[in-house]
Amino acid sequence: MKKIIQDKRLLALIIVIIVVIICVVLLLLFVDKKKVVVCHMKSDQSRNGYVLETDYTINAKGDYVEDVLIIETITSSNETILDKFEKQLTEQYGSNKKNYKGYTYEVKVEKDKLKTNVKIDYNQFDLDKFIKDNVAMKDYTEDNKFTLDGAIRLYESTGAKCE
Repeated sequence: MKKIIQDKRLLALIIVIIVVIICVVLLLLFVDKKKVVVCHMKSDQSRNGYVLETDYTINAKGDYVEDVLIIETITSSNETILDKFEKQLTEQYGSNKKNYKGYTYEVKVEKDKLKTNVKIDYNQFDLDKFIKDNVAMKDYTEDNKFTLDGAIRLYESTGAKCE
């Protein structure tokens, strides 16, 4: 009798373990996974007095972009060029932050380099308004969300290589 009770407990334990394993496997299959894609672009504009390098780190959940980290470096020995870019980029990112939200940024000049660090948080970003102001962006979105495929296509259209 004792043996039968022990066998039933063991069988019940095995069934519980199997059910837990099945639940974990199903959760892993159906939960959107985080994806990170890095794109790099280098544009040698030496004839114009500068070289531009940009890295885009796209953080996505499933097929949709959650945020993009952009690091730009403009190298030039011409201080006037760097000052011009500093003013232009500060105004552009400031305007985007005001109009569309979701932007944090820093623009700074150090010696012969201008560096920007930009984060666009698409959970806070007003994509609907941005698309109204930039109609071509509609090609990179779906259900009013920036798609991972769209982000890759957009950055590759600027000459970036994505991995």
